Amino acid sequence: MDEDRRKDLDEVMKQEKQRGRRPIDFEAGKRRAQTLRDMRKLLENASEEELVAAIRAAGLRDGSLEFSEALRIWREYRP
Repeated sequence: MDEDRRKDLDEVMKQEKQRGRRPIDFEAGKRRAQTLRDMRKLLENASEEELVAAIRAAGLRDGSLEFSEALRIWREYRP
C-alpha cells in the first residue's frame, strides 16, 4: 500500500474511533505538527536573527519573559 493511501486510511481509522466522543480538529493537529517541524528546523539550523524573527512572528514581544527565556534556552542549546 502506498504511503499516501496508508496515511488516509490511518486518518479515517482515527476518526472512526472517535465517533460519539468529543470531536477532534484534525486540521489543527496537522498545522500544529507542521509548526513543530518548522520550529525544530529553526532550532537546529537557524541563526539568532532568524530565530528572533520567528519568535516575533509567533507573537512574543521583545523584552517579554517568554521571549527572553526562549533566547536563553536557544543560546544554551547551540554549540
